[in-house]
Amino acid sequence: MWQLIWKDVMIQRGSIILLAVLLLFIVMFGANIGMPAFIFLLLGVLVAGGSFIAKSISRDEDNHTLLFVTSLPVSRKDVVMARYIGTIISMLTAIVFLYIVTSIVMWTLIPIADFFVSTGTALVIVLGVTALLFPIYFWLGYDSMKYVLSGLIIFYVLLTFLTSLPSVQRVIKWIAEWGYSSILMLLLGLMMILYLVSMRLSIRVLGFTDL
Repeated sequence: MWQLIWKDVMIQRGSIILLAVLLLFIVMFGANIGMPAFIFLLLGVLVAGGSFIAKSISRDEDNHTLLFVTSLPVSRKDVVMARYIGTIISMLTAIVFLYIVTSIVMWTLIPIADFFVSTGTALVIVLGVTALLFPIYFWLGYDSMKYVLSGLIIFYVLLTFLTSLPSVQRVIKWIAEWGYSSILMLLLGLMMILYLVSMRLSIRVLGFTDL
C-alpha cells in the first residue's frame, strides 16, 4: 500500500512543486496587503487539498492508472486505502508547509488558536467533500464525480451569498458565542469518522465494480 502512496507522490511531483510555489505566493500576497493570517491559511489549505485530490483523480483518468493498478497483484482494498491515506498525508504536509512559510513571511509564529481555527475549518470542508466524492468516483466514474463536484461548488457559492442575510448572521453569532473552536473540534472528529466510513464504502464499491 505504501508503494501505491509513493506512486501518487512521484507522479505528481511536478504538480506538488507548482502547488508549493502557489501557496508561497498566496502567503506573501496576503501578508503584503494586510490580509489576516486566518484567511490565507484557510485559502491555502483549501487550494492544496482540492488541488491534490483533483490532480490525483484526473491523472488516473487520463492515464487509466486505476485500471492498471487493479490489474496488478495488489488488493483493491490497498488501492483505496492508499488514495485516502495519501490525501491525508498530503494535506497535513501542506499545513506544515503553510505554517512554516507564514511564520517566516510574517516574522512571527502564528498563534496556535488562529492556526487551528483556519486550518481546521479548511480540513472539515476538504475531508467532507473528499468523503463524498471518492465513493462516487470508484462507483460511478470520473464524469459523475465531476457533476457532483460542480453541484457542490454552486452550493458553496449560494451559501456564501446567504451569509449576508441578517438571519444567517444571527446564526453565525450564536455559533461564535458557543465557542467556535469547540464546535470545530467536534466537526473534525465527525469528519474523520465519515472519512473512515467513506473509505470502507469505497473498498466495498471497488470490490464489486467491474473496471
